[in-house]
Amino acid sequence: MEDKIIFGFDRKIGDDWVPNGYPLSLDKLITEFSEFVSETGLNPAVYPLGVVPYETMNKQLISEIGDKPFLYYVEQFGAIGKVVGQDEGYENSSFLNNMLETTKEKIRNKQGIVLIVAHTESTIEVSSFIHLHKTLREQNISPDRVAYVMGNNWSVGIEYTEWCDENNFHQRLTLINSYEQVHNKGMQLLKSEDNGNTFVSDEEFQDKSKKRKHQLVCLNRRIRPHRYAMIAMLHHNNLLENNLVSFSLETGKDLNCMGRKGRPDIDTMRRILGKTKLMQKYMSYYDELDEMSPRTIDFDNLQEIMGIGFESKEPYLDSYFSIVTETGFPEPTKFATEKVFRPMLHFHPFIVYGSQGTLKMLKELGFKTFSPFIDESYDEEESSFKRMQKITSEVKRICSMSQDEMHEWYYEMQDILIHNRELIKKYGERYHESQREVIDNAYEELMK
Repeated sequence: MEDKIIFGFDRKIGDDWVPNGYPLSLDKLITEFSEFVSETGLNPAVYPLGVVPYETMNKQLISEIGDKPFLYYVEQFGAIGKVVGQDEGYENSSFLNNMLETTKEKIRNKQGIVLIVAHTESTIEVSSFIHLHKTLREQNISPDRVAYVMGNNWSVGIEYTEWCDENNFHQRLTLINSYEQVHNKGMQLLKSEDNGNTFVSDEEFQDKSKKRKHQLVCLNRRIRPHRYAMIAMLHHNNLLENNLVSFSLETGKDLNCMGRKGRPDIDTMRRILGKTKLMQKYMSYYDELDEMSPRTIDFDNLQEIMGIGFESKEPYLDSYFSIVTETGFPEPTKFATEKVFRPMLHFHPFIVYGSQGTLKMLKELGFKTFSPFIDESYDEEESSFKRMQKITSEVKRICSMSQDEMHEWYYEMQDILIHNRELIKKYGERYHESQREVIDNAYEELMK
């Protein structure tokens, strides 16, 4: 259906289609991030060029479509707070403030719908949807004319529904999980096989003769308080030095996300570790860990590493399991990013240091996890304190094995590892189809 949908745009500049939500104040299309920041003093709220290829869209200027129905496509860049005008300093960056009044009127009259697409951005709090909901009502646009597509967040929709129920709002945003990351990672695997493999090959995986030098791999680009807690835990238990753990506590390089002073805040650490002597001990390790920074594993320049598209198989070939330090841990909103799918590409079992219910979500997508080889009861723990305790206990247990024991333990999970790798391939094969389906389904639902 996608080719039948009219993707309506407010503007063209020359021959270039201007992304919806792009500042109306700019009369030129800036596609370079640094130039945009220099020009406006702000980060962009929408992508300067589309992730969904614009050439596949049936594009028309809204001013020229007459009374035909259309989809107003907004491709979010970065955090949701910018595109909805919630973040401080970004009030005028809201896509609504950069939408032509004539377009708003057509949407009010149910000729058009808005589709905000944020495949790769998963850090979403319900407050952002509440803000968007209220802003739409202030503009006399019904929230049921707007759909928001997110990568993988399985709790924020429930929270938003509860808020609507409490306030007796019947006209609501449509929230959609696209699970884009798993499709994208699978597609990367397929492309890699065609263009020089950066992932562990079947042959490398099946070679049982090689004992692996390290026990675990734990990759950390941006350091947040919960990731600091994990690194401190590994350091406390003498599991840091001889394992593959990357991190940087350096400030001023967009890698340390722990506040102005670059140190973990006490409130977050207490949520993770409780009011315990252990929490104080972990806090005291900061200077020691800072001295070790930057600690790199797969890529020397952590500043240039941005999630999807950066893969190196060597750390996985040289270790037996992964600790996946997801973007969120103590936060109530539950989500996962591409990080949880990365070990699957490399035939790696893993422990998820992330939201409650992450393993449950993976199983719903058809993946297998690692019980009884790994005690996965941590996934059911609502308390971040108890979840951290269980994860710590299990990491210590696994790492207490001898190299021979761990080698045998790893290959006992062979069938699970093969299943996950093959399934993620299948998701990759459906990448473009799945994204078209998301758009088609949203359009059909909102145009009823």
